[in-house]
Amino acid sequence: MKSFMLLISVFVITICSCRKMMVPATTEGAPLIPWSDSSATHPRHEEYQKLISKYNRLGLPGISLLITDKYGTWVGSVGRADIGKNISFAPGQVSKVASITKLMIGALVFKLMEDSIHSGIGYAALNNKISKWLPDDILKNVANGKLVTMGQLMNHETGIPDLIEEDDFYLAVLNNPNKTWSQKELLNFICGTEPVFSPGDTAIYSNTNTLLLSMILEKISGKNHAVLLREKILQPVGLNNTYYQPHEKLPEHTAQGYYDLYRNHTLVNVSNFITGSGNGYGGIYSNIFDMNHFLDALLIRKSIISQHSLNIMNRFGKSDGTNRYGFGIMKKFIERGENAGLGHSGRDLGYTANLFYFPSKNVSHAFLVNYGTDAGSYLKETFVQFQNELLDLTLN
Repeated sequence: MKSFMLLISVFVITICSCRKMMVPATTEGAPLIPWSDSSATHPRHEEYQKLISKYNRLGLPGISLLITDKYGTWVGSVGRADIGKNISFAPGQVSKVASITKLMIGALVFKLMEDSIHSGIGYAALNNKISKWLPDDILKNVANGKLVTMGQLMNHETGIPDLIEEDDFYLAVLNNPNKTWSQKELLNFICGTEPVFSPGDTAIYSNTNTLLLSMILEKISGKNHAVLLREKILQPVGLNNTYYQPHEKLPEHTAQGYYDLYRNHTLVNVSNFITGSGNGYGGIYSNIFDMNHFLDALLIRKSIISQHSLNIMNRFGKSDGTNRYGFGIMKKFIERGENAGLGHSGRDLGYTANLFYFPSKNVSHAFLVNYGTDAGSYLKETFVQFQNELLDLTLN
C-alpha cells in the first residue's frame, strides 16, 4: 500500500474517472438500526458521540461506531458517506471492511473442516503442505510455495511476499482500476521474488497467503470460494447487509472512499481503485450491525463454529511486533497485555475498519471509516489517535 503513493499521476486519475464504476454513486437509504436503539440513554453516550465528532472535525470524512460494553450497545455515526453529494454517513452505512474478509474466510475454513466427510478437508489439513492441492505450475514461481503449510498461510508464517506491496501491482491498478483480477494474475506480481523469511521463522502479514488459501478451497470443493462464503457463512449467519465485491453487486447506498492522493490535504474519491478485491484477502463490504453480529456469533455466542474449532483458531503464533496471528484471526493491541483484542482490522486505499472483541473487559468494537489509513498521510496519525482514544475510553 505504501508504494502506491509514489505512482499517482494526474493523467491516470483523469482517465480513470471516465471508466465504469464498480462502487456506485452513493444514494440515501442506508439500513436502519435493526433494533430498538437506546444509545441516547447509554451512560457514556455523550463521551462516545464527542469522540467520533472530534475526529470527524479533525478530518476523517465519515465514521460509524458500535460499542458493546457492560451498559449495553451504543451506536453512532458522523460525517459524510459521499462528500460531493453531501450524503450523511448513517449508522447502517455499508462500507468496505477490507481485510476483515480474512476473518470470514478463516471461519469458512473451520466450517468446512467440521464437515470433513462432505468437504474433503479436516483439521489435519493445517499441517499439510499446500503443494498437496496446488499444482507445480502455480507454486514454482511463488517464494516458499512448495515449503509452506495451510496453517502457515492462515497465521502468516510463510515468508511469501505480499503482492500488494509490489509497485507493478499498483501501476496495473492505476491503469485498469476496475479490473476484476484473477488469483493467477495477482500471483504474477510476486513471480520470481525472494522469500521474506524461511517458513515458521517469524510472522509477517501477507495478503498473498489468503489468496492462496482461497485457491485451495476452490480446488478442494470444486466451487468458487465466494459461493462457499455465501453458502456457509454469510447466509446462515444472517449477514444481509454484507457483500463480496466483485462477486456480488454493491448496494447504491455504499459509502465512497477517500484518500489524500496528492499529499496536499485534499480528499480525493478513490472508491473505484479496486485493489484485487474478491480473492480471499479483501473485498467484503458491510455495516457495523452485520459486523457486530458476525463477531458476536463467532467469538461470544460461538454459534458459527464449534468450541474445538475456536480453540484451534485461537492458537496464536509468533508476533510481528504489533500483532499475533491465529488461524485466520488476529490478536491486536498486544502492547495492552490482557486487554488485547481478538478479531481483525481492515485497511484499504480509501477505507478503514476494525472488528474486535476484548475478552478481559467483555467489550466489542466495530467501526467503519471511509478514509484509507494504511499508507502515510496527514490523517494517518489522526486515525491512530482516534483508535487509541477509543481503546482508552472503553477499556480503562
